Amino acid sequence: MTEPHALNPRLVDDFDQTLARLAEAPAFSKYSHQSQLLMRAAKLAKTPGGVAALAERAERFDSAGVFAGTDWDMPAGLQPALVGPTLRAGGDSATLETLSELRLLALAEARTAHDGMSANEAQDFLAEAMAANLDLLFGEATETARERSAADSARLQGLFALLAERLGMGRIIERLLEEVSQIMAQRPIMTDRARALIQAARQALADETIDEANAAVARHWLSAIEAPSVLAQAEGAHYAHALAECDDDQLAAEAGVFGASMNETGLVCAAHAVLLSHLNRQARHLVPAALGCNAIGQAAYQAHETEITALIDQAITVDTAFAIYGLSRLLGADLTFQRPVLPGLQRLARLALHHETIAALVPEAPNDDTRARSRLLAGACAVLGQPRGVDQGHNPTCQSARAISLWAQNDPGYLLALIAQAARDNDVVMDFEGQVMASSSLAAGMVKTLHTELDAVSRLLTPHLDKLYVEMGRRTVGRVGDGHRWVNPEMHGWWVMRDFAALIDLATGAITDCSDFLRAFFSAYHPDYNGDRALVYAQPCGIASTTSAGDWVGWHAVAIQRVVRDASGAWRVYFYNPNRDKAQNWGHGIETSTHANGELEGESSLVFEEFAARLYVFHYRAAETGEPEHVPEAAIARVRAAIADSWGKGFAWADGPVA
Repeated sequence: MTEPHALNPRLVDDFDQTLARLAEAPAFSKYSHQSQLLMRAAKLAKTPGGVAALAERAERFDSAGVFAGTDWDMPAGLQPALVGPTLRAGGDSATLETLSELRLLALAEARTAHDGMSANEAQDFLAEAMAANLDLLFGEATETARERSAADSARLQGLFALLAERLGMGRIIERLLEEVSQIMAQRPIMTDRARALIQAARQALADETIDEANAAVARHWLSAIEAPSVLAQAEGAHYAHALAECDDDQLAAEAGVFGASMNETGLVCAAHAVLLSHLNRQARHLVPAALGCNAIGQAAYQAHETEITALIDQAITVDTAFAIYGLSRLLGADLTFQRPVLPGLQRLARLALHHETIAALVPEAPNDDTRARSRLLAGACAVLGQPRGVDQGHNPTCQSARAISLWAQNDPGYLLALIAQAARDNDVVMDFEGQVMASSSLAAGMVKTLHTELDAVSRLLTPHLDKLYVEMGRRTVGRVGDGHRWVNPEMHGWWVMRDFAALIDLATGAITDCSDFLRAFFSAYHPDYNGDRALVYAQPCGIASTTSAGDWVGWHAVAIQRVVRDASGAWRVYFYNPNRDKAQNWGHGIETSTHANGELEGESSLVFEEFAARLYVFHYRAAETGEPEHVPEAAIARVRAAIADSWGKGFAWADGPVA
């Protein structure tokens, strides 16, 4: 977690000189010197090693007058809850907040002293601030994070990495473990962030002050990513040899432990791949147990044992152990009984891969087609088994991630055909209103440099889909209305409903006919007003992405999965969000739920009116809706007010924000 120390000596020297001038300046000229210092501190904090360099000088900040006349002058009056919002806001306040945390670190380490705050109190303050801002310590991919510059991200992560390194993780282990639990409740394909949090919890185990309950939970998560069984823990690298010495009862016990651990946590370790490989060769009757299969999965395995055996042999290695979970869910969802799925996977197993495909999937060995094919097959199993576990990572490609997820749910055969085409030809061909488009002949899409922390299918398809999506949008320019009306059905498939509602008038940029828009949504999707019609296919829609303060960030593609009552009787919209972290605070009390209100794996949910307050485009079928006039005016007024108080503040209203 330590910052690289390739310091820029000129920036350090400039800061030192400015700090010295500030210390010597008379009271009447302090302000101008403070401004110069903040400018130089901001530059230094955004460079490699800059935060650590500032920390080394922090004991001099108070005596020099860095905080004189500011809200940060008296540390005893500071609030940990304000640290994150202030740091994210940017500007001089964020720089002062950064310097304040470093001053508190100096207090915590007894390198300096300040009236009103002891070393222990400084340690408690910083621990609380760290626990409240794990997204800055272990970066998460959200719309707000993507809007942040690389330099600002370096400043924020550099600060929290330094605090974690100097103070340790023991004080925040409970929050770490809560975060792991929340992430894994969403069952993502990419589990890097959860694993990093678990490894941080391992560091905390060295702190003798942590209670045994937290230590036990930490060890439980660690066993899930390393070795769930006693035998695997004891044998380590010799686990395969130990399995060869086991009898059938011992192998059955191992299979049961690994399968149960995976089902409980959603995490898989390398030893699981070793076990599955052994069982696939020596004890196939135990494979379903090792896969943690439900009754449907067991029946699917028995019906297609030969095909699944070959798939495990080709796709599941120590390198691709993560896909064991996806394979289990693929079997449990009955997908092997859908005609295109097994033949489509077999096709991938025999495909001649394009050299660009191999390089994309195995960048460390760009000529290893065997390993590339294994990763491709594993990735396909993961996406089919965890369609709502697909995410866009740090890329502005929510449309592409949503497309992959929706195809995996609604048309897996088509998705497998696209994967094969991209893998073989380094090209994807689609139609747009009868005109053929090939991604290989198109200019760049929205993403200029793809962040490759993606599942294998997304890494392969996203560059192609991104370009095709942008080109489809270009071909709608000049039409009246939002281009998604035409792009979404052409991009995603026939099952996208053709009627369309948009809240923003693109010609003026104003919010237009808000009440009619909301009545249309209620009468199309709310069972109390749409004739109690359930959603047949998940549908694409667009939301206004907002910060935790409710401020507009940008437009974001999600998909409505279903609308049903939760356990309390409230109607909720359950939706797929391509963001890696699906549990988010959208401001003004709107916080997406991911596991506490009946969500399926990978779903987020909101009470119907809360979701409507962030919606800006959706598809529907006019012939199968209720009567818009039956929607209560009070409900429309509440949602209008929620829009007006949050993201709608930055837009003109054609009919006024209040009906």
